[in-house]
Amino acid sequence: MDIANYSSDSRSAIKNAKEVAADFKHPEIEVEHLLMALVRQEATEVESILNQIGKSPAFVESILEIHLKERSSRATARENLTISPSVQNVLAQALEEKNKLYDTLVEPEHILLAIFDPRSGLSPYVNEKIGITREDIYKAIAESKAVEEIATTTTAPEGKKPATGKKEVAGTLRYCVDMTNQAAAGEFDPMIGREKEVQLVIQILLRRRKNSPVLVGGAGVGKSAIVEGFAQAVIDKKVPEALHGVKVMQVDMGGLVAGAKYKGEFEERFKALVSEVVKSGGKIILFIDEIHTIAGAGSGGAGMDAANLIKPALARGHIRLIGATTEEEYIKYLEKDKALDRRFERIKVEEPTFDETVRIIKGIVNKYQDHHKVEYTPEAVTASVKFAQRYLSERNLPDVAIDIIDEAASEFGVKKELAKERISVVSSQVQEIKELLKSCEGKDPKKDVVEFGKLRDAYERFSRDFDILNGYWGHRLEVGQEAPS
Repeated sequence: MDIANYSSDSRSAIKNAKEVAADFKHPEIEVEHLLMALVRQEATEVESILNQIGKSPAFVESILEIHLKERSSRATARENLTISPSVQNVLAQALEEKNKLYDTLVEPEHILLAIFDPRSGLSPYVNEKIGITREDIYKAIAESKAVEEIATTTTAPEGKKPATGKKEVAGTLRYCVDMTNQAAAGEFDPMIGREKEVQLVIQILLRRRKNSPVLVGGAGVGKSAIVEGFAQAVIDKKVPEALHGVKVMQVDMGGLVAGAKYKGEFEERFKALVSEVVKSGGKIILFIDEIHTIAGAGSGGAGMDAANLIKPALARGHIRLIGATTEEEYIKYLEKDKALDRRFERIKVEEPTFDETVRIIKGIVNKYQDHHKVEYTPEAVTASVKFAQRYLSERNLPDVAIDIIDEAASEFGVKKELAKERISVVSSQVQEIKELLKSCEGKDPKKDVVEFGKLRDAYERFSRDFDILNGYWGHRLEVGQEAPS
């Protein structure tokens, strides 16, 4: 273990883990001792992450203390404690997590990620009681990085650095979104059935020249999903070694153009962004959605547009860029610029077939089930594609079919809540009618007008509310399923 790769906070945690093991008179430093040392540290990212997840450091420490007290101990504490193989593996994994998140040193949060890896050797009892997953930690880190990036790009007094307590983010990269971080946090839907297109993207990116692919296809066929799939492949290391550790950064062209107060400010921003990407030595791959917007972006009068600013770097292969646009917009804006067109390699993205779309929907439906708290039947998945083709043929699969399952579950949830409210109302009205019927038994409607009038009014209210309930829920409401609470 090269200690130079670890920050002062991480070194302190490793040192404190030894003291924790000694306090409990254990012969070896185990993963639980290291976790205890991490949560006891104050004012670190680990404390912030735990609070963000909803598991306070005090709660985690109490679980660890119960577990460690139950473990066997020596009569006297040993001075030269050894580090167990499981802790050595955790520290090695923390180095991998550091590389995944593109940080310069191993920080306590990287060790936390490694500890909650299923292979870390953390006690199943502790793991179950604490109830934290790696995905929870990744999401908390991603949110912290987003806040930190905003903070570091805030204008600071001259000669002073912004006080963030962490590494400073490169200035112009604030106009980008790190898709690899998003992939690591599990924010993307699974990519299904676009393996051929992802392979073509990788092949083009590995070229020495003309190494910038452009995905060309109709709106909604899944061009951005292919780039998301590529970012996920980078995180999972399912790409050639030359692409290990690269960042996939999505450029916010609107952000680059917006707020440019004086002539030439956009050009300065864009040139600085290109310069940073070139300086990264191939470690940053840019993604520009709606890439046709670079033709004319920022140009005003004598100003150069983004396309002309990026041509030299593209020509020499110093910058790798993934673009996405429709066939019509590519022809209209990019193809007429022959010099720019030569620097890109087009990848045609076709609309998936019926069977391919069904497979895509089946692959991502779990995300929608978790979000809406519903379950889709296989028939519903197939029907979403069938009805999309039949009634919304002007739009492309799979986007339109995904919209259908999303909208259907959303409507289902709204109507279910409204129906629940009405069920209790209708139930009380049924009881009221029963009582009024009982009171009217044996009476003459012509003589006892008041009693029968009340019954008639109650039945009319019941009919109106029942019709509303039927409109909300209709055939979905099965007898006995929705009993009033």
